[in-house]
Amino acid sequence: MDIAQASGGRTVVRPMFRGRPDLVSTVTDVEPTGGLRAVTSLRHATHRLALEYVRHAREAGHCWAEIGVALGYERSGESGLSVADAAYDYASGGTDTWSRSFAWTCPACQAMVIDRGPEAGHPEDSEQGHAGDCPRLAATVAAWNSSWDPEGGQ
Repeated sequence: MDIAQASGGRTVVRPMFRGRPDLVSTVTDVEPTGGLRAVTSLRHATHRLALEYVRHAREAGHCWAEIGVALGYERSGESGLSVADAAYDYASGGTDTWSRSFAWTCPACQAMVIDRGPEAGHPEDSEQGHAGDCPRLAATVAAWNSSWDPEGGQ
């Protein structure tokens, strides 16, 4: 209500209980369209803030699955999306595999990384933009390669 009023929204008095004209209790609330504008503005602001935290999480080395858990995603049997894929879809703004990306700055090499998400495969394909001698990318590639080694990985 404070947000709506601060942006010029009006208040209205309405019955507390719909469909019960015999009850005289009322409540003061924001006019409906002013309330909708306020919650829409708040939704956009929280989404922008969430994307900043996703960016910080990627920069700090968290994987998309960890970010997905923090965002509250669970594996969906209906959609078949993994937690990591759901988080990446949220952060990249959609499900169009060919045009989506998420940018963050690698703290190890200071380069702008264009993250293509968990489905992009090899780290050199999914995290484009690292400097050629980036130790973080080298460690990520080594971990990815060992995960495919039958004796050292999965």
